[in-house]
Amino acid sequence: MNAILLAGGKSSRFGKNKALARLDGERLIERISNRLQEVFDEVYVVVNDKSTYSFLTGVKLVKDIIPHQGPLGGLYTGLTYSSAQYNFLMACDMPCIDPNYLNLLKEEPKDYDVLIPKQEGYLEPLAAVYSKNCLDSVKRMLDQKQLKLISFFPEVTVRTIGKEKIKKVTDLKRNFYNVNYQADLKELVNEINS
Repeated sequence: MNAILLAGGKSSRFGKNKALARLDGERLIERISNRLQEVFDEVYVVVNDKSTYSFLTGVKLVKDIIPHQGPLGGLYTGLTYSSAQYNFLMACDMPCIDPNYLNLLKEEPKDYDVLIPKQEGYLEPLAAVYSKNCLDSVKRMLDQKQLKLISFFPEVTVRTIGKEKIKKVTDLKRNFYNVNYQADLKELVNEINS
C-alpha cells in the first residue's frame, strides 16, 4: 500500500502555505511525510510546484495532472501515478496522524474501493484509503466539475471504519487534529511544549 499526500492547497484560512509551517522544528509536510514513510511502501506528494518541496526526501513529488481541482484532483493525480492498488490519502494539515491508525487501515480486508473513517456521523475523506478502481469515477466527476471529494462515492464500493475500532489503537481527537488556522498550530505547539 502506498500513500498520497496532498500539498497543493491554497491554505486561505491559514494565511500562508501551511505545509511549510513549522511544528517542533519540522515543517508540517516533513513531519507527515516522515510518518507516512514509516508505514507505506511509497509516498507520493501531489504538488502545484515541485521546486517548493524539493527539500523533501524519500518521497516522489508529482505535479497535479489537472491543476486547481482541489483534493479530488489531487486524488486523481496520486492514483494515476501510484504503483499500488490501494493508497492512503491525506492532506498536510493533520500533523498528529498516528502510525497505529495507518497500520490498522492497512490490515483491513481489501473488500472495498474506499475505506473511510466515520465518527459522529462525519466521514474523514482526507484520512482514508482509495483503490485504483476509483480512477474512472473520479475522472468523470472532475470532467463534470463535481469537485467534492466524496462526489464519486455512489459509483464505488465504500466501507466505513467506525470510531470504536479506531479508538482501540489511537486517540481520536489527536489523530484527526486539523491545522486550519494559525491558532490551531499555536495550540499544538503549546501542547507539545507543556
